[in-house]
Order: sequence, then C-alpha cells, then structure tokens
Amino acid sequence: MLERKSPFVCSVNGAKEISIENYGSLGDFSDKKIVLNCYKCKMVIEGEGLLIEYFTDVDMKITGHIHSIHF
Repeated sequence: MLERKSPFVCSVNGAKEISIENYGSLGDFSDKKIVLNCYKCKMVIEGEGLLIEYFTDVDMKITGHIHSIHF
C-alpha cells in the first residue's frame, strides 16, 4: 500500500473499536499490538484480542480490548 500524504482520521468507539481513514500503511501486527505508518507519524494500538475486522486502501476497522493508542 502507498503511504498517503493527507492527515488520518481516527474514531474510537469505547474501548472495543477504532476506525481509521487515510491510515497510510500497515506495519507490524499481532493480537496485542498493531502499528500503522500514518502521514508524518506512527500510530501504535495496544490491547488484547486485537483483530483487523476489515481494511481497504482507504480505511480500516480494528476491534478488541484496546488499552492504549500512541502517536
């Protein structure tokens, strides 16, 4: 995937769901940590039972028990 040159949009729904638009590219991922290479930053999502429900070249939905989000 190509890294996007526009800001990403992140919507958090409680501690169990996060949707990201314009995320750039997917880095490392496991059920405890997902790394996204966004425009001008890296987003790290940590938790338990993390699952990428779906992803396209534009958006992504992650579910699980989200403990933290770091930029």
